[in-house]
Amino acid sequence: MLKLLIVDDEPIILEGLRDMIEEEKTAFRQIITARDSIEALERIELARPDLIITDIHMPEIDGLELIRRAQQKDIKRFIILTGHDVFDYARKAVKLQVIEYLLKPINQVELAEVLRRTACELIQEREILEVSGNPPEEMGTSQNEHIKLLKAYIEQSYMKDISLSDAAAYLNLHPVYLGQIFKRETGNTFVQYINQVRIGKAKEMMASMKNLSLDTIARMVGYENQRTFYKVFRKFNNETPGQFRDRKVQSDSNSLFFKGNTDHGYDVN
Repeated sequence: MLKLLIVDDEPIILEGLRDMIEEEKTAFRQIITARDSIEALERIELARPDLIITDIHMPEIDGLELIRRAQQKDIKRFIILTGHDVFDYARKAVKLQVIEYLLKPINQVELAEVLRRTACELIQEREILEVSGNPPEEMGTSQNEHIKLLKAYIEQSYMKDISLSDAAAYLNLHPVYLGQIFKRETGNTFVQYINQVRIGKAKEMMASMKNLSLDTIARMVGYENQRTFYKVFRKFNNETPGQFRDRKVQSDSNSLFFKGNTDHGYDVN
């Protein structure tokens, strides 16, 4: 049974969200609520939720600080709800590895989709742990360890202006050596790999954060200007970010159309 904690200082929204989620009948069967971050931290200690949905603006401790403290207690998945489409909040949310950033009023279909996707990920993780019953094997060589550490560094820092020299200094290695083993093991240069990560993150944001502009997304994934973002995006995808977003929107609209017709028994052929 998956557990979900909802945190919002507005009682009407809190109860409305709980009713909305219960109506969707997701795998989150235990739904816990808290009226502020202090109460939420108490709930976290007692219930150990698998997912936290939290507002940003709350008295005493805001939602972003709540997420930081919850992460220290090994809670890993969060959804932010807010009535403010503000770049700074979205950027901080990405740095905290929030899985979704949703604007109020909440779209029930969008929320349900996120909850189902997250539930599937959690269930799969549990199944893998149950089947294996063993911790991951130790990394075979120091070079493999360096590659894994470099990838982890990029995953944590892709939104910043980082270079191979920065990564090498972080790992206490010579940049030439690090660049050589990374190219040999992955087939990519440092720049190629970080661009792959950034463009992948940008595509996820364009699909899930539909209210954010392309310029904002470009900055959130580490590009100083939209021109560079467009150039790199097109190189990897053979289309512009705008074309990708338009195609994604059209695809989602078609999916909803066919689903709606199927649900009502219409023949779409």
